[in-house]
Amino acid sequence: MLNLFKKVPKSGANWLWAGALIVLLAAWLRLGAFHEALVGADQASILAAAANIAAFRDLPVVGIKSSVGVMQTAITPYLAAIPLLVVRRVIAVKWFFSVLDLLALALLYRAVTRVFGPLAAVVAALLYATNPWIVEFIRWIWYQTLIPTFATLAFAAFLLLLTENQRPATSKWMAVGMVAAVLMGMVHLAALPWAALLIGLATYLAWRTRCWKGFAVGLGLSLVVLSPYLVYLVKTQFADVRLMATGSQDAPWTWNWATYRLAGELLTGRQVFTTPRDPLWEASVVQAPWLYAIAPLTLGLALLSGGCRVFVERRIRAVEVFTLGWTLLAPTLFLPTRVHLQHFYLLFMFPAPYILIGVGMQNLFSFTGGTLAKLGHWLGRLTVAALLVLALWWTYIWTVRIGFESRGLLRAPTRAWLMDMTVERIAAYLASEPEGNVILLTTFEGGDLSAFDWIRNFVHSARVRVTPTGAGLIIPPGPTCYMLTPYASESDLQPIADRLAEQPAMRIPANPPWPVYCMEARAPLSTPLAEWQNGMALLNVEVTQTLSPGAYLDMTLTWHYRAVAPKEYHIFNHLLLGNTLVTQADGVGVPTRYWHDDDVLVTRFRMALPQQLDPGTYCLLTGSYTWPEIERVLLLNGAAAYEVRCWEN
Repeated sequence: MLNLFKKVPKSGANWLWAGALIVLLAAWLRLGAFHEALVGADQASILAAAANIAAFRDLPVVGIKSSVGVMQTAITPYLAAIPLLVVRRVIAVKWFFSVLDLLALALLYRAVTRVFGPLAAVVAALLYATNPWIVEFIRWIWYQTLIPTFATLAFAAFLLLLTENQRPATSKWMAVGMVAAVLMGMVHLAALPWAALLIGLATYLAWRTRCWKGFAVGLGLSLVVLSPYLVYLVKTQFADVRLMATGSQDAPWTWNWATYRLAGELLTGRQVFTTPRDPLWEASVVQAPWLYAIAPLTLGLALLSGGCRVFVERRIRAVEVFTLGWTLLAPTLFLPTRVHLQHFYLLFMFPAPYILIGVGMQNLFSFTGGTLAKLGHWLGRLTVAALLVLALWWTYIWTVRIGFESRGLLRAPTRAWLMDMTVERIAAYLASEPEGNVILLTTFEGGDLSAFDWIRNFVHSARVRVTPTGAGLIIPPGPTCYMLTPYASESDLQPIADRLAEQPAMRIPANPPWPVYCMEARAPLSTPLAEWQNGMALLNVEVTQTLSPGAYLDMTLTWHYRAVAPKEYHIFNHLLLGNTLVTQADGVGVPTRYWHDDDVLVTRFRMALPQQLDPGTYCLLTGSYTWPEIERVLLLNGAAAYEVRCWEN
């Protein structure tokens, strides 16, 4: 990495060491307790896709759906697959993403040193390395994690492109800048318009410099990066593009001034304490709200000093226009949008504002002769000292945060090292038990996503499945182990509790531990109460004995499934008064994608009863239908539903 710092000025040995120390500091903030990285539903989606890519089992064209209704690109899973080719661990992905950012920081230091000078490089790199928001996002495995990384790579490459005179170097930085810009736009579509502007700038520079070779290489590599998403857009007839272009048109037109507020918060680190949604971090650090003013004040001072220098010298360099334009225009892109802005939408504004600050500090020390020079030097020393205090404070608050994370006191309990251990122990069990199954009981986020879904992809086995706690249970025919994750309880295993034995060797040493219970082949099945044409058979029903107005009707239905007609099915439960539907409870219970032939499925439903129950006979009916077609599945006798029981009210 230190090779990136070559070609500094003669007196640059100290600046070289300064850059190395900044990179080491950035490494601590990005990799401190990195094995504690959060693994949630979004991370599970990335990890599952990355594992399939690394095993060459699937090459997806898109990721999951974003919060605004369009599909994420698949570039983040493809990047996450790179370390999985070597080491199949969650922490490998986290490590790889962090190292990419460190390389971007090192290139930034080299570029700014060469173009603007070593002091500007130290200031810009130190602020980028320690900024709380950048550290916050780079410590995630997330779709938007690498926005500032690729923005920094693109910025550094274009900075060198604008100053290089040698054709080979120009070609190299042209290609690097274009690919980094496209990668920035692909890791999150919020940055795509800015990426398009950078590609436009590269086209102009190629025309001006006749550097068509570098442009052709950059364009070709960019198309490779874009190709999965372009395939998706063509297949869907650009539906997502139309949605983004026409979305929220019914909302009244207003200028979205929040873009500048969010840019200011990203610049200063304000509100970063709210991101863990836990008051412990904020309550445990010394508060210094006055420090939030340092970054915007020094940015203003930098603009003033730059303006003074331009006025005196009567000229401005292209690299200065580029840096100023990036700083001011990046947030302005979102000024006319109706979309509810989030902090990560603007991460591509980095590192430009900090480079502008660094250049401004260097300008203050460039004044010569008289009172103006003394004032400039005095202001420069004072400002550099203030920026150092700001960077130290940012480092301090993140050191406190890292300490909490290393003890598992922040974020979800599903942390990377625990998840990696889970994969290891599940893989060992499956290897020792060729007919064995592993069922993980957990919660689902957003309806159908779980923090544990990716494990089946890492162990390359469909014998690992996930069921939502409180909603159901899978009982395969062969030997099976059940892991109770932090969100499950032993009550979930009640239907088979008498057949289970705890396996201490498979327990995950979280706090509290995640126990594992195993059983041999399941007991013989009872005679079905009813059978359906899709291979489902109802074995048993447990239901609340009485109906009470305003109360709940709890139902546990046990099914036997034969994969006669594999589709996605939902189960319905209808309470009727005569032929009138009074209330209902529909759902999947256990997601259909986890159903295997010859499974027993325990499904649980809670039906809310109305505040008033009229006199009459109430009957509870159950059945299933296909989803999303909503086509009723008939019983073998042709009936539309099975009558569970009736009550007289």
